[in-house]
Amino acid sequence: MADAPLILVVDDDAAVCWTVERLLAGAGWRTAAAADAAAARRQIRRQRPDLVLTDVRMPGESGLDLLAGLRAQHPDLPVLVTTAHGDVATAVEAVRRGAAGHLPKPLSAEDLLAAVRRALGERPLAAAARPQAAGEPELVGHGSAMQEVYRRIAAAAASDLDVLIAGPVGSGRSLAARMVHRFTAGAGACVTVAAAAHGEALPRELPARAAAAAGGTLVLDGAVDLPAPVQAWLAAWLADRRDGEGRPLAMRVVALVPEDTARLRAEGRLRDDLLGRLQAFTIRMPPLLERGEDLPALVRALLGRTSARTGRALALTDAAMDRLAHHDWPGQVRELEQVLEEAAAMARDGTIDREHLRLAGDGGLPEGSLPRLLALAAERLAQEHPGTVHARYTDLVEAPLLGALLARTRGNQLRAAELLGINRGTLRKRMIQLGLMREGDDGDG
Repeated sequence: MADAPLILVVDDDAAVCWTVERLLAGAGWRTAAAADAAAARRQIRRQRPDLVLTDVRMPGESGLDLLAGLRAQHPDLPVLVTTAHGDVATAVEAVRRGAAGHLPKPLSAEDLLAAVRRALGERPLAAAARPQAAGEPELVGHGSAMQEVYRRIAAAAASDLDVLIAGPVGSGRSLAARMVHRFTAGAGACVTVAAAAHGEALPRELPARAAAAAGGTLVLDGAVDLPAPVQAWLAAWLADRRDGEGRPLAMRVVALVPEDTARLRAEGRLRDDLLGRLQAFTIRMPPLLERGEDLPALVRALLGRTSARTGRALALTDAAMDRLAHHDWPGQVRELEQVLEEAAAMARDGTIDREHLRLAGDGGLPEGSLPRLLALAAERLAQEHPGTVHARYTDLVEAPLLGALLARTRGNQLRAAELLGINRGTLRKRMIQLGLMREGDDGDG
């Protein structure tokens, strides 16, 4: 116990001091108490604590004044600030002045202990990532489901067969298509065409686009969303494969489709002749719900990408990982990436805990919490990225909005655009700008 961290509790309410000291002592920490800022400074001169927990409203100097003084004299001393419930402005000011965190009153024992552990650095980490050189995204995971994917990618690459990649939107179908192309010996260019985006104009557009993939790979996405007459034309074109001048084209075709092709056929959305042309060799991309053993590796890889872009070291606690593990991920890996992006922005010290995670189906946020989180995000951006706050803040808010609606519409961009009240072109442009899809990659991730 003599080596345990010392926590100084500063509050003019003796009952609060006593209660908090008992709680902290019960968790194994040493404690000291002070009734105001002046007494706190005297205590710190006598014995420097490892952490200060201070109220804001006290006689004489406020807790914010104490915080400012301690940051100037002891910049490495973490300070937690307690504020009246719902006092957003005070909470923002505390963070601006360098508080390690803030807690609303009345204090929750669970939240207090968690905040103290975070401030003292006593957080078990389930995943950690530091900035890495950005490169081509890769499929991640070594569980049994992904091992089968890798085996089939290798077999497809060793053949000249066309490939059907079936799986939920956001499960990595486009990455799998690029891997088939990458590992095919002597392959030329890889060209992706969003078939549904061209609609009835596809017979005019595809031969010219396909010519660029001669000797390489043509990735077709959205063919199941084409009108039936265009699907019939596409099935015939796949049998003949000629460019706009009538010259034959040699290439591999990789088609990306939703997993349930039987349902699509039953609903009349997918013609049998087109499916017959596309499914020479099938690779099934498993939903994230079937990939529990891959989750830690995925989190590390996704945090690494965010870390590379932002230059911040990022980590995830065990509690946060446990929360991720119990989510069903309707938006697949893409949803996981968006959740981690938002959480990284909210985790001021770079360590993501469970309260930083906002998951679909959480049942909403407590009253007042969303404005508080957004205000804190704005304050952090103002400190770290002056001059670009508006653009970064807009991206921070818009990315989860688009991700949620794309998950709701199962990746159907046209339906998502209708829900948003914007046109599909505007949606696609923002998806590219936000990193939700690549320029020239008309499919899902």
